[in-house]
Amino acid sequence: MNFQTLKQNYVNGLLETKAVLIKSINEEPFTLRSGQKSYTFFDHSMLARSPHAYKAFIDAIQYLLHKTYGDDEFILCNVDSKISAQMVGSVAYNLEKPQIIYKSKALLAVEKGTQRQITGDQAWDAPVALLDDVSTGTEGTAKDVGDLVKETFLNIKDIEIFVGFIRVVKQTTYKMHYIITQEELLDIVWPNLKPEQQQAVEKERKS
Repeated sequence: MNFQTLKQNYVNGLLETKAVLIKSINEEPFTLRSGQKSYTFFDHSMLARSPHAYKAFIDAIQYLLHKTYGDDEFILCNVDSKISAQMVGSVAYNLEKPQIIYKSKALLAVEKGTQRQITGDQAWDAPVALLDDVSTGTEGTAKDVGDLVKETFLNIKDIEIFVGFIRVVKQTTYKMHYIITQEELLDIVWPNLKPEQQQAVEKERKS
């Protein structure tokens, strides 16, 4: 299956599961994890309600991974987000890849077990792929996890980030791969938006 078909299946899944949320101009914007305000929000956890929508997402991510690494070995790692761990588990199972397991400090505080924030083999030196659902295009959660991986596994030098959706395409510390941009997705949904939603989108585009 070619990338354009995988991309379209992913977009169809987002729309079918109502994962694309857009507020109107007279509503309070969403507050994103980064602290930014936005009239748009993309809830990839909604994809999990539909097996074929979730599969379309994972299939497209796996395409990006294969395009980047080919048949070479690589290691998967999750970040602290709603669906990253599920993504990594699915891809690791499908492709039979090893995983670095990352846990947030908040989760460690609840578990009270080994207090190990990151788990893997100290001898690993293969590239690491961080999987997440959305990126704002700025240095965020995934960058912090990437830094921790490099500090913990001294032989690992190559870290890249793979996401479904990116808000703004910018150069970041770790190379970013994505299925679709915010502008592409907004162009797709634009004809079906109410005038008040279109006004909100236009306001955000000008800011």
